[in-house]
Amino acid sequence: MLKGFEKLTEELNEYELSIVPNIVKGIGARSGKENAVNSEKICKKMNITPVRLRKIIHFIRINGLLYGLCSSSKGYFTAKGLNELEDCITSLKQRIRSQVDVLNELEKQRVMFGGSNQITLFE
Repeated sequence: MLKGFEKLTEELNEYELSIVPNIVKGIGARSGKENAVNSEKICKKMNITPVRLRKIIHFIRINGLLYGLCSSSKGYFTAKGLNELEDCITSLKQRIRSQVDVLNELEKQRVMFGGSNQITLFE
């Protein structure tokens, strides 16, 4: 769970765990970026919120339940080949870099609130 977002990021509940195989099967059938399925369609069909879908996608990815599970502005899909997987990895790295930039700047600003200027990567 994430601090400040506990309700949104709580572990998957029974219902969410029960629909994981259907989501794996559905996205697994979407090979290639051109066949992506958007989150709105998945959420409507599965009766879940976008936040919980992202939590389910995270669960699927970190448990290796669907290899090459990628996402883009078009939605979720499985990589058709190495190039699509590399594009997904590059996009993820860029988003992480952007978040680290924000983190570093906020940590620098701690001194304005009486804290130290110590930079820590993660806690």
